[in-house]
Amino acid sequence: MGTHLNRARAHFGKDTRGLLDGGRYALLHTRSLEFDDLRPYVPGDDVRDIDWKASARSGSVLIKRFVSEKHHKILLVADAGRNMSALSPGGECKRDVAAHVMGAIGLISMNRSDEVGMVLGDARGCANIPARRGENHIESLLHRWYSHSLADPGPSDITSQLEYVATHYGHSRLIVVVSDEPDSTPRLDEMLGRLSARHDIMWVMVSDLSPIGGPEDGDGYDVSTGKVVLNGATLGRRVVAAYRRAEKARTRRLDALLTRHAVPYATVAGSDEIRRELVALTEVLARAG
Repeated sequence: MGTHLNRARAHFGKDTRGLLDGGRYALLHTRSLEFDDLRPYVPGDDVRDIDWKASARSGSVLIKRFVSEKHHKILLVADAGRNMSALSPGGECKRDVAAHVMGAIGLISMNRSDEVGMVLGDARGCANIPARRGENHIESLLHRWYSHSLADPGPSDITSQLEYVATHYGHSRLIVVVSDEPDSTPRLDEMLGRLSARHDIMWVMVSDLSPIGGPEDGDGYDVSTGKVVLNGATLGRRVVAAYRRAEKARTRRLDALLTRHAVPYATVAGSDEIRRELVALTEVLARAG
């Protein structure tokens, strides 16, 4: 297994069973008559798939699952701009956390032979990598994204990548957006409206290390502009309090925007949170179909 996938597996683990089931993109999925395993019943499941004997033994309603014959189409939409060079709250580079998130999606897709493509870029434009299957393809996607994010990237603008997808991708698929926490703008609102009408979307955001440190912390800098960010002790309590209020308001606006478009999302502070958050997101998708 390649370098990026190995690093992702070190954080995510090997067990990917049952993840990324459900949702409209699963209309691409049919099944064979070959039994796979059992899982708990959720509203919306076909009652014909209930295993009544196993349910009686366990005391809960269980559904039969069958081996996939057709496969899902997944599109990674990834910010490869300057924002990925910042630090996460866990002290990791956001670039590394994002790579581990996408690697985890790749590990899930490999076990089910899903097709995975990628749209990556920054404010200057996008690169489109057509969907294919297999370990080598996934590793190549991650390598290309990682290289772009290192090689003098432009300003981050994930809405540019979403606009490209809205223009060039017509058939329904699962879109997995990986970025930092964007600002809520009318342009982002418009893109999500266009995309959510046709696709399933889930969003994983890598949060920033707070620029407001303690008295012992020095000044930082904004990776997007290169400007110095004064530490909390220099700014004073009133400025720090105002900053924290503004951040809470920004977070509420983003939550309202994503909720309005029924986009499930997770915010991760470090690679050790990836498995928990992805499992939670896939459970939301399983109920969405």
